[in-house]
Amino acid sequence: MEIITINQDEKDFRTSYFAMLNHFPIPIEVFSPEGISIFVNSEFIDFFRILYPSEIIGKFNILEEPFLNEKTGFSDYLKRVFSGEILSFTDFRVPFEEIQNRFSVKSNKPLDNEIYQDIISFPLFNEDGSVNYIITVFITKRIYQSRFDTIKARDYIDNHWMEDFNLDEIAKHTGLCKHYLSKLFKNFIGMTPYGYYQEVKVKKIKEALQNNKLSISEAFMSCGADYSGGIADTFKRKTGMTPSMYRKSLYNKKSDNIEEDDQYQAKNTYNTADDIETQKRLFKIAELFPIPIQIFRVNGDIVYINEAVLRMWNILDDTQILEKYNLLRDPFVHGYPQLSDGVKKAFKGEIVLIQDIRIPLESFWEWYKTRTEAYDIEAVYTDILNFPIKDNDGNMIYMVSIFFTSRIYKGKSEVAKAREYIENNWREDFDMEKISEIACLSSSHLVRLFKKHTGVTPYRYYQDLKVIRLKEVLRDKNLSIAEAFLSCGFEYSGNYARFFKMHVGMTPSQYRKSIKI
Repeated sequence: MEIITINQDEKDFRTSYFAMLNHFPIPIEVFSPEGISIFVNSEFIDFFRILYPSEIIGKFNILEEPFLNEKTGFSDYLKRVFSGEILSFTDFRVPFEEIQNRFSVKSNKPLDNEIYQDIISFPLFNEDGSVNYIITVFITKRIYQSRFDTIKARDYIDNHWMEDFNLDEIAKHTGLCKHYLSKLFKNFIGMTPYGYYQEVKVKKIKEALQNNKLSISEAFMSCGADYSGGIADTFKRKTGMTPSMYRKSLYNKKSDNIEEDDQYQAKNTYNTADDIETQKRLFKIAELFPIPIQIFRVNGDIVYINEAVLRMWNILDDTQILEKYNLLRDPFVHGYPQLSDGVKKAFKGEIVLIQDIRIPLESFWEWYKTRTEAYDIEAVYTDILNFPIKDNDGNMIYMVSIFFTSRIYKGKSEVAKAREYIENNWREDFDMEKISEIACLSSSHLVRLFKKHTGVTPYRYYQDLKVIRLKEVLRDKNLSIAEAFLSCGFEYSGNYARFFKMHVGMTPSQYRKSIKI
């Protein structure tokens, strides 16, 4: 193996850069131009269950790996990446069995064999334009369709906690039967849907009890609960104290923490030398990433956006947003419970993934007055990974948001809006009248325009999308074929089985047997 010589400045950069990558809660691997793995972050080690990183660092060469190059169709991707292109590889099944055969790993759970990732690779260049490093980021996008159904059920509970618990409505929202949903929920969340609902309810009541202007009964009422009902017993069981005892404990805790809170605020009012050095390294890393990254102070003020943000969202000038925009005070954020709750958790120091959020491009363009005719993107949906950067004492000093684009709608405005609506409502019955209303066109005009720009009618686009989703769900061996159909808004009857066969060329059971699960 060839020894790569680097100067002292390069060594300092590598040490500093790699240390900061350990803060990122997503698997990251760095390669030399020859394909040799020279760094993996701690999340990479945990995710792939590697016992001894020394078996990889300096020894594993991705360009000479036979499994990736010969069996996965990865070869052309790797050649282009190591030639200096920025590329992504979508829906890659994590080959845990190959990793287990090659390296010393912790024991794999059965579920591990069903993990899929999107992979983004990008180069870092030397001053002469040659490739210095290849950075590869692994984004887990699909573990199990059933896991996403579970997340959808959890989000429904999070957004309807004020109401009485209704398993029928939750099951209807996910497209699963109640029994199967309860089993999935307990498997992935660790409790039943009702148990989770109780957890959320108690958490909200605890927050309401902090308001001294409300009596205990009024605090319960503000959370859609009756103080004389069973939820009061649930509160005592979950917290170990009655609501009145809990409220009294808040006063004691508050007085005990006044001095501690003052010290924390004083510490975060001023930047230490270590904080400034951390900031330099963090901004440098974010600058190198070809995917949008925003960085915030602990009070919500934005202090950095990288070039990918400006490019993706068509913003020409960042001076109007830096130090002037505050995420915690953004009305758009507060208008979406999923986004608002995720942001609040992130600023408390949690690692939070907020899924499939529509970026408000219209608001940006109106604010900055920057939209150009050449920019043809109508809507962008993204998964947002939020995580803290902490100082040496463990205090959060920044919150980082990384945006992984999940869907983009571009081209003719009316067609883009129609596609967006169909993809957001594919579980529902097809409604041409509603789609036309969204696109602000007559049905006949929209059909002609849609077919001109996509090659198919809106109804055929809807049908094709249904089949794509159904094929994905059929990979989940925990679901019967009938349950797979139900999760996609179908009743598994003769008509829909024929519908599937007409589009795929085989029955659902034949298709399931044909794929390697």
